Amino acid sequence: MIVMNKNKSAEALRLRAEEHLKENTQEVLPPVGTTELQRLVHELEVHQIELEMQNEELQQTRQQLEKHLSEYTELYDFAPVGYCTLNNHGLILQANLSLVSMLGVERSRLVNQHFVHFVSDDSRLAFISIIEKAFQNEGQENPVFELKKNGGRKFYARMAIRLSEDVLNCRIALLDITAQILVEQKLQLSERNFRTLFETMPQGVLLMDVEGKITAVNPSAASILGLSIDEILKKQLKDTGWRFINEDGTDFPRENHPSLVALRTGKTIKDVVMGLIPSSEHSDCVWLLVDAIPQFSVGEDKSLQVFIIFEDITFRKRILVYNTLTQREKEVFRRVVLGMSRTIIAETLKISPKTVDKHKENLMEKLHLYTKKGMVDFSKSIGQT
Repeated sequence: MIVMNKNKSAEALRLRAEEHLKENTQEVLPPVGTTELQRLVHELEVHQIELEMQNEELQQTRQQLEKHLSEYTELYDFAPVGYCTLNNHGLILQANLSLVSMLGVERSRLVNQHFVHFVSDDSRLAFISIIEKAFQNEGQENPVFELKKNGGRKFYARMAIRLSEDVLNCRIALLDITAQILVEQKLQLSERNFRTLFETMPQGVLLMDVEGKITAVNPSAASILGLSIDEILKKQLKDTGWRFINEDGTDFPRENHPSLVALRTGKTIKDVVMGLIPSSEHSDCVWLLVDAIPQFSVGEDKSLQVFIIFEDITFRKRILVYNTLTQREKEVFRRVVLGMSRTIIAETLKISPKTVDKHKENLMEKLHLYTKKGMVDFSKSIGQT
């Protein structure tokens, strides 16, 4: 097939040469006896034209090759990625200008240096291992190495390492990702700082999505709510069984919960005082000062989740109410906490048992304390027991 193509090419070239000769030669009848000589002259003229045409094609091809070489050289040298070629000893055979700039070494001084000299001490063994695997023609992911510029400044580069077709050299493309690494390190530090703050801050924090599912809980929130973190994470706000109340004791409508308002409006809700009674059964109320901060995806104006940050202000609220109690109510409270029966309290204070019961009922409603343990704990906190 190759021979046939060559023959066709030669025939085409001759035809073109003969046409060119006809166009540039006047037709003259050959003298008698000079036919063979004329034929030889004709052949020489055709061959000369063939050579001239071949030379012209070669000149055009050379110009195209020089143009492509110039374009390739410009692309190679000024690409934003560093390129170099290493032999199997790790010596740099070629390097583009971007790599020269990365390493801070003149190209004439860079060639024939060991590339490993520019790899930081901590990354050298890994780099040598990667290069060895490359020459063994083993597939490689694009590793990241810490390199050092001439003068000692370090930077990070992601490398693509490929074996050449003749398997004598390997080619390396390097992309400086120092800025990306520094951003990632800052993000990791920020994440650690946030996690530390989240885990240790005295305020309770819940993260809730638009469906009302609680997706994150800090230890303070679990302690304030009297549940484990796992117990809270299994719940949705509507399924918690928690009852919320206003400061006057009336029910706090669910749709007015700060977290739902923040999700609905996209606005931060701050300093909402609300009482939380953990279950439908008689439990002691926990008073909370609540902030709700909506969170958005980048470029979105619709909130996808909300941080609920709350402070336990139960003692502060309860002591204010306690200070408004009458002296008789305080005496009944102290005796109830001490475990006296209604009859003994009545005899001691010279009131009827029914009056004792009424005082006790009023105390429970005012203080929102419905358990004996809650009363005892509050009494201890104000130094009465």
